Amino acid sequence: MSIRGIREKARLLVVDDDRAIRQLLCTIIRREQMEADTAADGEEAIALLKRNRYSVILLDLMMPRVSGFDVIDWLRQNPPSFKPVVLVISAYADQRFRSVDPDVVAGVLRKPFEVADIGNLIRFCIRGLDDEMTERLRISEDSAIRRLAELPN
Repeated sequence: MSIRGIREKARLLVVDDDRAIRQLLCTIIRREQMEADTAADGEEAIALLKRNRYSVILLDLMMPRVSGFDVIDWLRQNPPSFKPVVLVISAYADQRFRSVDPDVVAGVLRKPFEVADIGNLIRFCIRGLDDEMTERLRISEDSAIRRLAELPN
């Protein structure tokens, strides 16, 4: 399914072991007038993924118990009927980013991130292309965000 085809009534999943990051991302999501569930680790995320349908998943990689890499593996083995846009958000700087499955993960964003960029990126993933918003993403200082703005719709 193309990014443009994602429904307007979006529900997002924020998965991060840092409570402050979860709260910040949820604040951004609510400001965009969307709903969000949160999980503090991959185990909680997988439990939520079994029960709910999400348009976008914002996923940290390095978490206790069950990592973001494990969530990606679970999504690969249990593809939902409605494919969510999975955005990895992490400060992790290792080469393991190359091992994330591009069939599951739409993009990898580095912490720290610009709050405005995240809001624009969420709208981009949910509602599709908008000339002004896409241009803001294309000039972002974060190269990963710039690449996501170039995705075909």
